[in-house]
Amino acid sequence: MKCKTVFSIIIFFAFVGSKGQSLPNITYQDYGFKKQVTQVEQVFYSFDGDSIEKVEKVIHRFNSDGKISAFENQSFLDDSWAKSKAVYKNNRLHQEIWEHSNPYLNRKYSYRYDNEHRIIEQKIRFKDRSKSHVKFHYKNKLLYEIEANIDGTQSVTVCYYSQKGNLYKEIHRQKVPDDDIITNYFYLEEREIISYVEPKSYFYATAYLKDAMGNEACEIKFKLIEDSTVQDKLMKGIQRFEEEAPTDSLPFGLKQYSDQTLQAYDKNKGDLIPFYMKLFLRDEYNNIIAEAEVDVKNKTIVGVGFFKIEYADRRITGTTDFLHKKLHIFEALLQQYLP
Repeated sequence: MKCKTVFSIIIFFAFVGSKGQSLPNITYQDYGFKKQVTQVEQVFYSFDGDSIEKVEKVIHRFNSDGKISAFENQSFLDDSWAKSKAVYKNNRLHQEIWEHSNPYLNRKYSYRYDNEHRIIEQKIRFKDRSKSHVKFHYKNKLLYEIEANIDGTQSVTVCYYSQKGNLYKEIHRQKVPDDDIITNYFYLEEREIISYVEPKSYFYATAYLKDAMGNEACEIKFKLIEDSTVQDKLMKGIQRFEEEAPTDSLPFGLKQYSDQTLQAYDKNKGDLIPFYMKLFLRDEYNNIIAEAEVDVKNKTIVGVGFFKIEYADRRITGTTDFLHKKLHIFEALLQQYLP
């Protein structure tokens, strides 16, 4: 899904991402909501000058237990669509049945659990009867390893946790002919902060900026020029991170890390390049009701998404209508946060 905007929902391949596999989102908390919801509708718009174009609609529905029950996705650019329904047995996700405007993409996900009610396998059956699977392994009650075989593409992701059980690193190994692609991901306060491909390529660093209320209002991803002085410093920083993170003894948190990343950019603009930027507006429950995607090269907003959130207590926040007032707020935020 791409037109004048760079929005990338990638719903049609919900569990087949380049980063590797993860446990499926089931509860409203898994989807990032801070208060129980029954339905969330999102509409994305792109625009060029005064021309506004509706791009896509996405709807998530949740049952009375706060678990996902249905999903709908509709593109307004080519009339493609996708929808799914979740089937529960004994209050556990049993199956997800996906239908698409392109029947080739139809598939069914089935789940298997261990004695502690944890998902240990996700089986995927496609329309052509081919099968794929994802297996989840646990150690010390934490997800430790994910094995995946999707359409013949094999991968393994290993998770690393601190003494307090905080995820601080993942190593994703994707098997390809002749050589494996090994990607390292580093986390702080449950957010990805750095990634790179071994031995030393495709470096990315992400900063998360908060507004005056302490809510996350901006996400900026930087690409590092390879074989630069900044890369050498980053590798030394990663080495220190790997020494201190396992014992929860890092001398900084996510805010300090983000501030340091922006300072590094200010001093090394030739080696750090803004690659991706998003802005957010939130409701009183700290849930996103509008987001803007930025063309960092041209320093302009190229798309906006509006959210209508229906809560379990029947309160409603946000709207999917295009609001020029929100756009003006985003334009002001862009000037505030633009690196």
